[in-house]
Order: sequence, then structure tokens, then C-alpha cells
Amino acid sequence: MNYVFVTQAQEAAKQWSELSTAFFQQQARLFQGQLAFGTTARDARGLTADFIQTTQQADEFVVKTVRLLDAQCAQFLDAALHDSPARESLAPVVAGYKSASQAVVTAVEQLTQARKALLEKARVS
Repeated sequence: MNYVFVTQAQEAAKQWSELSTAFFQQQARLFQGQLAFGTTARDARGLTADFIQTTQQADEFVVKTVRLLDAQCAQFLDAALHDSPARESLAPVVAGYKSASQAVVTAVEQLTQARKALLEKARVS
């Protein structure tokens, strides 16, 4: 049995739990703040600011998720191939996968930065 792989899986589960818990706690605080206003009507500027904050938190969560997925998949590949005789022959495939995965991370980061800039413009307007 590959104990390195099992250890990696346990650590991955812990990291996913921590990440998702932090995100949902942030979202709960934001929505509780909205409910604290009771029956008073919110103005458009306040609602827009809340929407922007919610969107930015969700974007940050997506970026963290993609980064974590990229890192964990690379670790799982390394752990799965640790003692494998096929490790050397699969090295180019693994390197290609890691490169493509990193390109996806970069693209998601750029997309969220572009959206953040647009949302900041909307906040100022």
C-alpha cells in the first residue's frame, strides 16, 4: 500500500474542509449583515456594494480552490508514481499535465483580476 498517497489524501481532505468552511463562514457573515437591517429598505448603492463584496469573495474562493486543486493533483501524481517503475516513462506526461494545470490556474487568476477591476469601477460609478 502506498502510505504517501493515503497521507496526501488525508491532508487534501483537511485542506478542502478548512477552505470551504472559511468561505461559507464569510458568506454567512455577509448575509447576516444584510438581515440585520430588518425591514428597512436598502438603497441601491448599499445593495450594489454588498453584491460586489459577495462576488469578490466567491471569486477569491474559486481562485483558492483552483490553486488547491492544482497543488493537490500534482502531489497525488507524485505520490501515486513514487515507487512506480513507470515513473520515468510517464515523466513527460506528468510534466505536461502540471504545465497545463498551472496555465489553468493563471487563466482563472487573470479572469478574477479582470472582474475585480470591473467591479471596482462599478463601485466608484
